Amino acid sequence: MLPDMLKIRTKEQLRQCLSKELPFYECGYLQRFLHASEKSILRKHQILLRKTEYYSNSQNWLFALWYRFRLNKLQNRHSIHIPINCCETGLHIMHLGPILINSHAWIGSNCTMHINTAVVANGISGDAPHLGNGIVLGIGAVIVGPVFLADHVAVGANALVNRSFEEENIAVAGVPAKRISNNGSLEWNKKKDGES
Repeated sequence: MLPDMLKIRTKEQLRQCLSKELPFYECGYLQRFLHASEKSILRKHQILLRKTEYYSNSQNWLFALWYRFRLNKLQNRHSIHIPINCCETGLHIMHLGPILINSHAWIGSNCTMHINTAVVANGISGDAPHLGNGIVLGIGAVIVGPVFLADHVAVGANALVNRSFEEENIAVAGVPAKRISNNGSLEWNKKKDGES
């Protein structure tokens, strides 16, 4: 869970967060209205997630309950289980599909997640992971237990991360995960920006 200083508490923080995240999910007005595309559903999810956080953190309980109900309904329909106040701004969900995050996890800003990813506590201690800024989680990646990932770590597809990686801008993969490259998410983001 995020520390209090990183939680969305004001309308200005809410606006800044959404202005950073919604460009990831650009789609036409008709698609937004009808929820006719993957991006329009993910856009709605981000709006509901961030508004639920804002109203819960500002203790406006009536709106908090209303937005939480709508968020839970959408998350259950699409198997997206992201609790409030776990992810800093800039969360980018690449595709609609199963995502599971423990409510005690802390995920830094500008994190990118693919489908079938999990950031969960282990069954023994119940401690959840702490991910740095600019993390990229590949398809099927699982981060488990009281691990720490430094900034700009790229986690490969189907990797199982059960130990900490404190070196920045590296790539890890495998079961269990090990360092495979010095090219972390900074390089991935450069390639992604070059394609657009």
